[in-house]
Amino acid sequence: MSSLPQTDEWTALQAALERAGQAHVLQPPPPAEKQQAFLEEAQALDLPELRRLFDRSVNSSGEAAPRVMSPFPNVTRVEDLPNEAETRAKGLQCIAEGKVAALLLAGGQGTRLGSDAPKGCYDIGMPSHKSLFQYHAEKVTSARRLAALHAGVEVEGVSLPLLVMTSNATDAETRSFFASHSNFGLPAEQVIFFAQGMLPCFDLEGGILLAAPGELTSAPNGNGGVYLALEQLGLLNRLAGLGVTSIFQFGVDNALCHVADPTFIGFCESSGADCGVKTIGKTDPHEKVGVLALVDGAVEVVEYSEISTAMAEARDDAGGLLYGAAHICVNWFSMAFLRTFCSSMLDTLPLHVAKKKIPYCAADGTIVNPEQPNGIKLELFIFDTFSKASKVVALQVPREVEFAPVKNPPGAVTDSPDTARRLISNLCAARLTAAGGTLAPCAADAVVEISPLLSYGGEGLTEKVGGRSFQPPFYLE
Repeated sequence: MSSLPQTDEWTALQAALERAGQAHVLQPPPPAEKQQAFLEEAQALDLPELRRLFDRSVNSSGEAAPRVMSPFPNVTRVEDLPNEAETRAKGLQCIAEGKVAALLLAGGQGTRLGSDAPKGCYDIGMPSHKSLFQYHAEKVTSARRLAALHAGVEVEGVSLPLLVMTSNATDAETRSFFASHSNFGLPAEQVIFFAQGMLPCFDLEGGILLAAPGELTSAPNGNGGVYLALEQLGLLNRLAGLGVTSIFQFGVDNALCHVADPTFIGFCESSGADCGVKTIGKTDPHEKVGVLALVDGAVEVVEYSEISTAMAEARDDAGGLLYGAAHICVNWFSMAFLRTFCSSMLDTLPLHVAKKKIPYCAADGTIVNPEQPNGIKLELFIFDTFSKASKVVALQVPREVEFAPVKNPPGAVTDSPDTARRLISNLCAARLTAAGGTLAPCAADAVVEISPLLSYGGEGLTEKVGGRSFQPPFYLE
């Protein structure tokens, strides 16, 4: 059994841990090969701040005062835009002038999909066998090309940086995956990787859990950790130096995301908003999704469990659900708002409590796998900035055109590679026939795929497919 080194550094650490009520992390002592790494990790902890964060989060998650909730009023359906062509042109001009960056949240692993790799490396089974990362990167390339055509400039002169937020678990493999695929054709200087922060996991009383002797438990600090990372790593200043004035943010698991969507960008810019949100309509009043709402007058994404049955079923004069704008984690932020928020309001972001079953190392060195939730993870949520914004707008888009989440394993009825594959195929088939192509009779599960490099949103297909017949399954490059 190893023991603690008898040095001033270890003596000081032990005293600090004892003062903070965290001395248990030294039992069992770290083995010799882990001692230096553990010392550095433990010394870097702001123990009083961790206690403050834990107490603040746990206390705020208890019984709260009743909140006054009302429908969010600023939802515009994309089909109701007064001049969609003009709005889209404005977005394309912003991209052409280098004013836009795309931000991909890619910290998740593909564990639920049966993969040990980062989720973005996953192949959902389309004829091209592209990864999610490749689809997203190719849409960035396609958006750059459209912007260059709009502005009458060379595509090489259009800067549309892609920021990729990873986690400790996905960072190295994500960087390697992009490198091995030559960044999927994106200019290397326009692909920026950074890892979100980590927070220790706690027991229910606030004690830091030990994963193994000499190894603290930790977990990513949630998708809202992006704000901390952008500020602390100097990325906001870097983007500002490049002339970026807005950020289009999206998640890795939406296979149908219209990355750097010019219409959405133009809509948000024209609205003079701090934040823009893409929404889809709920499939039914009780779909288990978060929706935009006003809570005590401020914009929030409200969980379905917070809405009463009467509120969930309430409809407006046109028959639409009053609480029907579902958030899909596709957002737009003005750089002016982000820089103001991160410089003065970052500490006001709430930390959300998630009670989990967290394996831990007991004092005798055995690893315990609890059967009931025994610990707490603290997470920041990306939409908690909305309430701090002066103006938030929402653009509601068709679900079948822009939302194909890949969360559940193959064979699952919803949000699986199978459902995403079918949604992509249906959209590609619709675009092909709208451009004058026809589809030969085929099996029900035959898949149609059109490369984003050929067409971003259905444009330019007529000369490629008009008057031609295609036999699914096929991939149109």
